[in-house]
Amino acid sequence: MSPIDESSPSGAPASDPSPRLLVVDAGDETAFRPLNGVGGIPGPVEGYPQFPDMTPLWREAGVTVVRSFDWVSRLDTRNNPTSLFPNWDADVDDPASYNFAATDAWVEAVHSIDAEVMFTVASSIPSNKLPALDNDVYGRVVEHIVRHYSQGWAGGPSTPIRIYEFGDQPDLGPLHFGGRPEEFYAMYRAFCEAVRRVDPTLTVGGPANAFPLEADAPYREGFLRFVRENELPLDFFSFLWFTDGSRDPLDFRYVSADLRALLDRHGFTDTDLTLCYWNYLAVPSSSAPAAEKGAFQAATSIYLQDTVIDHAFFFRADSGRDPHYGFVDPGGVGTADDAPDERSRALALAGRALTGQRLAVTGGDESGLACAAGREGDVVRVLVANYVAPDSALIERAEDRFSFRIPIGAERIELGFALPPQRRELASAGVSSARIDIRNLPWSGRTVSVTRTSTTGAVDGPHEAQVSEAQVSDAGDIQLDVDLAPQSVFLVELQAR
Repeated sequence: MSPIDESSPSGAPASDPSPRLLVVDAGDETAFRPLNGVGGIPGPVEGYPQFPDMTPLWREAGVTVVRSFDWVSRLDTRNNPTSLFPNWDADVDDPASYNFAATDAWVEAVHSIDAEVMFTVASSIPSNKLPALDNDVYGRVVEHIVRHYSQGWAGGPSTPIRIYEFGDQPDLGPLHFGGRPEEFYAMYRAFCEAVRRVDPTLTVGGPANAFPLEADAPYREGFLRFVRENELPLDFFSFLWFTDGSRDPLDFRYVSADLRALLDRHGFTDTDLTLCYWNYLAVPSSSAPAAEKGAFQAATSIYLQDTVIDHAFFFRADSGRDPHYGFVDPGGVGTADDAPDERSRALALAGRALTGQRLAVTGGDESGLACAAGREGDVVRVLVANYVAPDSALIERAEDRFSFRIPIGAERIELGFALPPQRRELASAGVSSARIDIRNLPWSGRTVSVTRTSTTGAVDGPHEAQVSEAQVSDAGDIQLDVDLAPQSVFLVELQAR
């Protein structure tokens, strides 16, 4: 049986002409999950002037933590002039042997917007994927890097970094780690021992798995067994997920539940689950309009709130320019000339909305019409995303597996991984408008300012805010009608006058 309704010509459900009723209870408050991290390059720095300054957008989006992996801050395992430790024959204890300048500038840029850094220790992929030649020396170098960023050694940043991650997609075929799993495990041991020597209260984790649903795998069960048997710390287990193979924003719920059960079975009940990178598409040959990507971003940000994920990083919240691969990553935000587009606006609107105290909402669905509300001081915000999965994602799959090819120079790497089961509920209900019914506001009988902002043309102009006034009833209720174009994000903000 097909997972979609065959009653319409395209196979998708017919549009629903009636407004969707979204009910917000401003008197029912809980806490938002802290999931507003990003991965990306903060801005231009000496030697890398081509990167645009992302800190204004990140500040507007309320970014709380930034993963450093795509910076130049990689600790290569072979001699490399751009590595944090360029020459492995140099004196490990000499500050002059290290290459901190560009990374220091980016750390300071992140700290300038009051966000933290999650510092990732990994080699200079794609130019080198080899394991360390000497893990004792490797560990001593890691120790000095951590002392620099956590204790100010060799003129390190004034604000310490507290979170350190080891590895990046070691399971991604031959693309990210060219050694045996046992060599990766040994490097993780050296990493943990190095961080402990600096400060045993620092947060450590890894290994940033690319294919987290592959069972009985060396970098999943095998890694956890090694960590347990050697009594190593694992404050968080990190993984990536992109939806090239499904286009389903609820993949993250399924994958995180599977991993949470895995960790618990292995005795890691206190280990956090970190989605270290997420986005709609990651394979370079995948494509979609910016509006579709933006709607997916916002819908996913809302759905993530109801998962078991403890920390999440949207990738990538920058222009997509990459200092290592030499191409523009399709996961970036903004246009080719670095102007805002639906993706950057979705990032800002979701970040603005999913803060403060979370308010109870009913009326959304699991087909892309997602809604969240929050209260921050004297402002109430309601965020609605109307993501519509493409028809190609609604065709019944032959199997829950995704195969793809990645071009690296002249090389073509064939890869594949397990997907969550296909959901019938992914097909959009075709909602084109909504009535937002906000109840139990603390401003009974008062006039409020209403600001409406959208990522698309659902208001008078793209990205334009409309400001009006409305009256709250004596019972503390207000109703607002909004148009919801397909592939759009809509934010309503209410503030008492």
